[in-house]
Amino acid sequence: MNTIKKIITNNITFIKYMFASGICFLLDLTLFTIFKLLFNQVGTSILLATISARIISSFVNYLLNRNKVFNNNEGKVDTKTLFKYYLLVIIQMLVSALSVQYLSSLFDKNMMVLFIPIATIIKIPVEIVLFMINFFVQKIFIFNNKEIKINPTVICFIMTLLTSIAFTLKLNVNDDLTKIFKQSYNNSLLLYMILFIGIFKFYQYCYKKYENKVLFNLLALLFSLFMVLGLSYSAIGNANLVFGNVSLFLFSIIKLIGYYYFFINGINYLYSLLCSTKLKDISIKNRFIDMFNKHPMLVSASIILLCYLPYVISYYPAVMGYDPANQIKEVMGMHTRYMDSVILIDPNQTITNFNPVLHTLLLGGCFKLGHIIGNDNLGLFLYIIIQISIMVSILSYSISYMKKEGVINKLLFIVLAIYGLSPAFTFYAISTNKDTIFCAFVLLYTIKLFDLIKNEQNIRKYIGLFLCAAMVTLSRNNGFYTIILSLPFALIWLKGKRKQVLAVLASIVMVYVGYNKVLLPHYKISNTSIREVLSVPFQQTARYAKYYPDDFSKKDIEVIDKILDYDTLGKRYEPELSDKVKNKYNINTTSEDLKEYFKVWGKGLIKRPNVYIDATIENTYGYFYPNKTSWYIYYKYNTKLEEAGFDYHYLKATKPMRDVLNTYGNAFPYIPLIGLLVNIGFNTWVYLFLACSVIVKKKSKYLIALFPALSFICVNIVGPANTYFRYALPYIMSLPVILCLLYKVFNDNKIINKRRSK
Repeated sequence: MNTIKKIITNNITFIKYMFASGICFLLDLTLFTIFKLLFNQVGTSILLATISARIISSFVNYLLNRNKVFNNNEGKVDTKTLFKYYLLVIIQMLVSALSVQYLSSLFDKNMMVLFIPIATIIKIPVEIVLFMINFFVQKIFIFNNKEIKINPTVICFIMTLLTSIAFTLKLNVNDDLTKIFKQSYNNSLLLYMILFIGIFKFYQYCYKKYENKVLFNLLALLFSLFMVLGLSYSAIGNANLVFGNVSLFLFSIIKLIGYYYFFINGINYLYSLLCSTKLKDISIKNRFIDMFNKHPMLVSASIILLCYLPYVISYYPAVMGYDPANQIKEVMGMHTRYMDSVILIDPNQTITNFNPVLHTLLLGGCFKLGHIIGNDNLGLFLYIIIQISIMVSILSYSISYMKKEGVINKLLFIVLAIYGLSPAFTFYAISTNKDTIFCAFVLLYTIKLFDLIKNEQNIRKYIGLFLCAAMVTLSRNNGFYTIILSLPFALIWLKGKRKQVLAVLASIVMVYVGYNKVLLPHYKISNTSIREVLSVPFQQTARYAKYYPDDFSKKDIEVIDKILDYDTLGKRYEPELSDKVKNKYNINTTSEDLKEYFKVWGKGLIKRPNVYIDATIENTYGYFYPNKTSWYIYYKYNTKLEEAGFDYHYLKATKPMRDVLNTYGNAFPYIPLIGLLVNIGFNTWVYLFLACSVIVKKKSKYLIALFPALSFICVNIVGPANTYFRYALPYIMSLPVILCLLYKVFNDNKIINKRRSK
């Protein structure tokens, strides 16, 4: 009797867990059987039955385990344990559903045993295995029961194992478990060993060092999903590497967990750095530092210009892109494809608003001046001088502003090096694309927003904010969205400045409306087509036409053909670029035609939502997946002006230097760590991390300074191209500055408190 009593006492937690789980298991099994019969005519009946039953039983199980089994804060429900518990529920639910689905497929789907569906019989052993695993997961990681003492080394070892698998496991659509392991072993053994040692040491350093933040947990889970889905879409253009079969799904879950451990520790570590005052300033005093302290803007401008000089000489007069060449032709009175993409107000007016008119007039005007005096190259070089002057002035001003805000010189010199040496900025400085000047104004606008939050304002500063916002609006056609998706949020936090901010916002709206509805029509300049904002639905329809053309009725085809030329629509579809699809848009499309089109679009969404999801993700995933790299700089010689009869050319004598700079520019994204400066997905992650950090730090008003960048990320989601660098350049250019300013904000209170304690 004493022996039995001792066994019960020593295992009371597990016995209570069995009792609670038994109750919930019977509840779940009963509900599963009922829902399975109800959903029997649905193809995914097992998955639907599992989800429906688990939703009802899981919360009951959470309350029993938390309050009665593990005795963790009785009577209370906190978000931390609830988040971790439901993360486990989701994983267990999907593993259970797919395991039962797979095992059930080995039998007749209508088979019954003692009037019980075969799926229910199979579910019993599956749930028993998961039951044993769940006990240890909940006891150790979720409810943190202190009765069990586990060596931290063991926990770090398990986390390292999962993370190493996440980074090294190679998945292919048709591989079974053996092939997956064998291929991963052969391809990644050395990398696996290196990763294992490094990550293990990192986890040992981080173990129980950081406070658990729910928002950071969600962010880590989001990053993990980006990695798992991004890998699949990058490899095969859909999610079949995750959901293709049971083996792939189970290993995707393992990868998800491994990534999660890595990201949650990494996020907490980076957050501690962001809030750390350990970073010391440069202690050396010399003439250069003294001069920089006295004249930060002048010194910064001089250094940046010196860094740009080799590019200016090598690529004289300028790097020419496709759009800038057409903009020049517009000003020179020549026909371009832009005239064919809009309904012309005046057939004799060759300038359109397909590209921002102000940039077209500046670029084309400089070229025309050079052409008049007989030197086309000189005209282009005049434009480059103006562009570099604007860009360098704003970049050096940003460093001067940070200096005034108290950012230490060590960080300022790092930012100076980034702006002077990164090809992302040097090549765009001598490129004729509209993005360079626009990005510079976005950086200035971001600084103005930060200053609006942090410092007292006067009439001069509000005028400066208005002028800056106006230039963002006018220097690129989607610039107005940046203002609308950022400035209004200032009204939420800035109580004493709302009237002034509202006045600035109203003035910008008036400028935008007056410019597009009055000024451009007055000069017979045709505005851009609505097709520019319909890239997402057009891509979805094109993918549908490519893979499921038989789904369309004759009437559906006629409706689509009125807008997008159905006969070649499927052939024109490119998963990561919508230009070939939308370039066939019928400019005479009426609002009634669009209304009919969206009815057809809606029918396709209901019938095959997976096609729409795949089309959207494949056209955008690179903005959130750091392993996706693509073109990012202009450097090649463009012959479009030469073909039009103009004398544009590079100097032959500078070709060797161009070859060196080309090699450096193309290699830069692949340099370890440093290359992340121009990695689109990584930059997006940093902004999401900063947004969560200011919320966790209870400095939510500084979200205002992040909204311009976040607005571009949102616009890119509905944009025409995946991982298109110049679409991400505005927030890539702003990141070094905003990161330094937020670091200073995060540490201001700590520095003040330290001084007071002394």
